Amino acid sequence: MTAMTATVIVPSYQRPDSLLGCLDALLEGSRLPDQVVVVLRESDHASQEALETWRQEAGPNAERIELVQVSEPGQVAATNAGLAVARGEIICFTDDDCRPTATWLERLLGYYEDPSVVGAGGRDIVHHLGRISAVPQPTVGRITWYGRIIGNHHQPAFDEPREVEHLKGANMSFRREALSGFDPNIMGAHLTDTDASLTARSNGGRLIYDPLAAVHHYPAARQSGYDRASASPAEVFADAHDWAYVMLKHLSPTRRAAFLVFALALGQDRKLGLLRMMLALPRGPRAALRRWWASMRGIVAGMSQGTRARVQGRARRFRHEQRM
Repeated sequence: MTAMTATVIVPSYQRPDSLLGCLDALLEGSRLPDQVVVVLRESDHASQEALETWRQEAGPNAERIELVQVSEPGQVAATNAGLAVARGEIICFTDDDCRPTATWLERLLGYYEDPSVVGAGGRDIVHHLGRISAVPQPTVGRITWYGRIIGNHHQPAFDEPREVEHLKGANMSFRREALSGFDPNIMGAHLTDTDASLTARSNGGRLIYDPLAAVHHYPAARQSGYDRASASPAEVFADAHDWAYVMLKHLSPTRRAAFLVFALALGQDRKLGLLRMMLALPRGPRAALRRWWASMRGIVAGMSQGTRARVQGRARRFRHEQRM
């Protein structure tokens, strides 16, 4: 069997030291990527200069590194720009503040010998203040029937690979034909990986999570866009919008109805439904009401966006069928 080619896409913005550490780790692996696409903002001169200096000192393998520059902000624009020039049969993604382990790429590529596998990913070992952040969990990468997203990709309570429903952006890969691009309707960075995972497996393909195909993740401050854990109304709105949009985009009609009941009545994480808002009132009524209102507005906006996307999708399929 001919070895599959692999492209690794690494978006980065104003974190040159983290970026170079990631590239060093990629070129120290047991299986080198055939192509590494680094996506930088045009205005990020510090990272561009650091990358150029690094390439001059990195030896012959530096030829595997290609730079793509974008003017539009945001993770979706960056990943789509990288995808546009990717030549690999398998497209892998990691963050600039991650350090892939030596066997990371080798383990991921091994799963594609099974033609039913459309995506594979692994654990991101999160380091925080010198310690690994993890409370081992038995469930990883699932979505309940009513749309609750269970991640836990950083804290599995097992070592064996298993099939999952979604992967995490810091450590994921897909067959090139399973990727149609990242959806620009998603406002933030939290659900692009879930959306890509659900799209990839929509035709019956399998996603594999291997906790031993790991990257070490040293979360660095984000220089633009939405913060990781902020509860500001703008960021809660974006998070709620994306949650509703992605779930309504992929769930069946029955599951969409169940999701709306769950989202409006209870919510998840920083997205407050009515009951969780009421429980939060004693700790700070003003903050609870602001977060709940932002959550509700975001969910309604995501529902509207999702409805338009489904109508447009049906129209495109109809036009395609008419031309056949």
